[in-house]
Amino acid sequence: MIVKETACKECGVIVNIPKKINFSQYRCPRCNALLYRRGQPFSYIITMAVTALLLFVPLTFLPILDLDIMGLQSSSTLFEALWMVYKDGFYFIAFVAMMTGLLIPVIMLILLLFILVPLKHGYRPEKVSLYYRLYEKMSDWGMAEVYLISIIVSMVKLHGMGTLHIGLGFYMFIFFFITFYITTVWFNPDDIWLDDAVDN
Repeated sequence: MIVKETACKECGVIVNIPKKINFSQYRCPRCNALLYRRGQPFSYIITMAVTALLLFVPLTFLPILDLDIMGLQSSSTLFEALWMVYKDGFYFIAFVAMMTGLLIPVIMLILLLFILVPLKHGYRPEKVSLYYRLYEKMSDWGMAEVYLISIIVSMVKLHGMGTLHIGLGFYMFIFFFITFYITTVWFNPDDIWLDDAVDN
C-alpha cells in the first residue's frame, strides 16, 4: 500500500511512499532528496480555518476606511466598494474581484473543513475525492492577497485627497488573509490518504 507513486525530481528514480508511516518526512532512498513532508496536525488546520471564517463575518460589514475631504466624511466596506464598481458598469471586474478575493477563499476553507473534520473524528467522508478536487481547482483562483494589495494601493492614492482613517474592517481582512494563508500552507493533501490520518 502506498500514498502515491512518484518520481524523484533530483535523480528520477520511481519511489513508492508507504501508506502506513510513522515519520514526518520521506526522502529518496537513492539521493536523499525530500519527497514528502507531513503537514501540520488536522486539529491545527481546522482551528486556523474556523478562525479565518469567523474573521470573515465582521470584515464584510466593518468599514475598511473613513475618508474626510473638506468636512465631508465617507466610509466604505468591502462589499460596498464592490457594489460601487458594479454600479459604475464594471460588472465583470466586480464579479472577478468578489470571487477571487472573497468567495473562493471562503469556499476553500469550507471544503477543508468538510475533508478534515470527519477525518479528525475517525472516518473518511465518501466524497473526500470530490471535495479535494474542488479545493485544488479553486486554489488556482483564490487571490485574497491581490485584493489586499489593491486596497493598500487605493489607500495610498486616497491619502493625498483628504484625511484618511483606516477602519477596523481593514485589520480584519489582514488577519483573515494571514489565517487563510497559514491554513493552506499547513495543509498537505497527501495526509488525507494515510491509514493513520485519523490520528493526525
